[in-house]
This record gives sequence, C-alpha cells and structure tokens, in this order.
Amino acid sequence: MIFTFGSYTVDIDVEKTKRIYNELPLITQGCNCDGCKNFEKATDVLPEAIHAFFDNLGVDLKKIADCNVYCKNEDGTLLYGGFCHVCGTLVHGKSAWVNISETHSYYNSDTAYRLNDNFCVSFQEECLMVEEQFEAPMLQIEFEASIPWVLDKENTY
Repeated sequence: MIFTFGSYTVDIDVEKTKRIYNELPLITQGCNCDGCKNFEKATDVLPEAIHAFFDNLGVDLKKIADCNVYCKNEDGTLLYGGFCHVCGTLVHGKSAWVNISETHSYYNSDTAYRLNDNFCVSFQEECLMVEEQFEAPMLQIEFEASIPWVLDKENTY
C-alpha cells in the first residue's frame, strides 16, 4: 500500500508487517532498563495521531527494535530516539540522519515528518538490528520524540 508522509513516499506491506509484529517480543522482554520500561508503558498515553500512524503501517510500538533516552527535557519529558522495521520499500525521500563526519551524525528533525509537536519520524533503507522475522525488502522507521515519564517511581534520567 502506498503512503505519503511529507517528503516520504513508501510502499508498505501492512498485513505482512502486522503478522511479524504479532510474533515479536515486547521491548521489555529484551531490555529491563527504566527507559525501555517507561517507553513501553508510555505508549498507552501517546496521542491518537501517533497510534494511528504506526497502526496504519502494521507496527506495534510496544515491540519496536530499539529505543534510547537521550536526555531529560526541561518540561520533565524524556527525549527518546529509536527505530522499528516495516516490510516495504522507500519510493521517495531520505533519512533525517545527517553525517557531519565519519564518526558523528545527528538527527535533523526539521527534515523528518512530524506526527505532532513532540514526535517525528523518518524512513531509510539501511536497517540495523533487524529482527530475524523480517526479510527484504524492508525499511527502518526512525523516530525522535519527547515522551512523558509514566513509571510509578522517580525518574532516573
């Protein structure tokens, strides 16, 4: 199915992607850090626009490949980055990652597609940490997002 998100056009096999996510473990089954625990639980309180975006592509946010906390924002939310995979191809667009040297890059959220003021995504063909259930062709959806702290304990970041 063809989707257009800002400067990105992607062709996603949504049903195949859904079938794979049904088999994948939760984030916290692979990592037990507070950042992953918080992300998994915080997906329940994310705005509908974010859920709709990922649901329409067949992705279960509780089962993404990777998420990391970059820092605590001034408003108490956490700045996360991460990625997940989908079955499909990139028809048009390029990753929001910009290489500034051989060993350093940054995520240019200005070129990414904004789902809302706190959540943006980009697509790229280069895929990292691919779950064994996926096979080519596939894409990586990368995100940068400010996510609330929702655990019933002190924020450790």
